[in-house]
Amino acid sequence: MWSIYPAFKKIVVSVCLVAGVVWAVEPDNSTTNAADSVVAAPEFSKGAELFGIPFNDLSKAEFEQHLSKMGLESYPSYRQGVANYSLGATGILGIKELTVVYNQYDFVERATMSGVVEDPALRAKLGTVLEKKYGPPSVGFVRDGYGRARWFLPDGTEIELHNTTFDVSVIYMDRVPKRIAPSGRIDVEALLKRNQ
Repeated sequence: MWSIYPAFKKIVVSVCLVAGVVWAVEPDNSTTNAADSVVAAPEFSKGAELFGIPFNDLSKAEFEQHLSKMGLESYPSYRQGVANYSLGATGILGIKELTVVYNQYDFVERATMSGVVEDPALRAKLGTVLEKKYGPPSVGFVRDGYGRARWFLPDGTEIELHNTTFDVSVIYMDRVPKRIAPSGRIDVEALLKRNQ
């Protein structure tokens, strides 16, 4: 009877080894299911856009043409390099004014949308739209669409939101606005006229 015990022991050990090898070879479905359930991180815009047009290195001519297509025309401004626009009776999310500052080379430096927005739903939507497009702010906070925040974007543009009271503003800035470099060409005609 005791002679059967060592043979039985060998069989049990062999079965355990084979079962262990089979178990090790089977694919681990828990990791593949976890990988399938991972949601891709949301992609945010790398540069500021104003009314659907990239804000970085935006020329005055291109911007005015775009605004004209939207039916917006500037009203008289008494400061050089500054243009003012009305955004209509209802405005854009309640904001009714746009002020644009151009540099001496006629490229947009800053665009400020501002106004008194009394409707809390419109105010909340403003911050939410910016956060969905550009992600969490670089500085400051946005909670339920309200807040004071700044986004520093990779293309050299910046957006600033002031939305803690009814007096709301969104400021778009090009931190390094484009400049027209001198061509380096010599104006031969001008030199001839000066020498005569």
